[in-house]
Amino acid sequence: MQARNASNVNVIDVSHHQGIVDWDKVRAAGVAGAFIKATEGTGFKDPAMATNAANAAAAGLKIGFYHYAHPETNDAEAEAQFFVARISDYKADFPHVLDVEGDASKVPSARLTNWCAAWLQEVERLTGHDTMIYTGASFAKSYLGKKLGAWPLWIAHYGVNKPMDNPTWDEWAVFQYTSTGTVNGIAGSVDLDVMEEAFYQKYSGANAVKPYGDEDTIKVVVNDKLAAYGRNRNGTVYAPLRQIGESLGAVVTWDAATRMPYVNGVPVAQFTLIDGSAYVSVRAVGSFLGGTVSWDGKNQKVYIYY
Repeated sequence: MQARNASNVNVIDVSHHQGIVDWDKVRAAGVAGAFIKATEGTGFKDPAMATNAANAAAAGLKIGFYHYAHPETNDAEAEAQFFVARISDYKADFPHVLDVEGDASKVPSARLTNWCAAWLQEVERLTGHDTMIYTGASFAKSYLGKKLGAWPLWIAHYGVNKPMDNPTWDEWAVFQYTSTGTVNGIAGSVDLDVMEEAFYQKYSGANAVKPYGDEDTIKVVVNDKLAAYGRNRNGTVYAPLRQIGESLGAVVTWDAATRMPYVNGVPVAQFTLIDGSAYVSVRAVGSFLGGTVSWDGKNQKVYIYY
């Protein structure tokens, strides 16, 4: 699990327990998104969902919905269908969330893992929308199997900067770090979360970095910010020069006469043309910046720090 860092995006999660929320004040406090409780089990609909969804979106926050599961008593498909029926008329930016914790621990690990996968798959089938899973750090370590690693993780672990490791996920997309936070616009306590910037960009559409081509599947992260998508060619990762340059605030141009790219007016001699775009070695970029380059093969990411 990675630690929180300065590039993370601030989000919260709410239910009827937060009462009436002044979402304009929440947005002004620097909160960019909210997960809103929709349902629980097969019979509970959160009475504040509709108001929270409408007002949060109107205030400019990106939103998502979550469902509190009761696998110890209910069928996965029935709970999935109940959730989808409740949120079907509402636009969600973030993936739909399965919240699994509490009495779910009464279900044997293998059966619980299959139950969660069935819920996630059924919601995806019914909505055509991505899904993810929320759970506590200890719960993830003790009860959730590797099969669930195919879905993004929203992890809860309070009082730490880095959540506990578990054998199923290597990284989190969202990290709930306290249940007793305060935010202007909400009376009383509220859960505070941070979201990885790349995850936020992917689902919010805000300045989203997108692959140039189908082969660009490797994320290039510069100082904890997604800068580009690259590809592996003969053991070397190459990424589009324009993407990397613009992410660093540089001006990238192409000179047709010299057939050479320029960064802030300086020619770049070492490059490769791929499908008409100039690609450069990520290791060369790190060297140019005077930084360090590391490779995460499991998650297909290259990290540059300078």
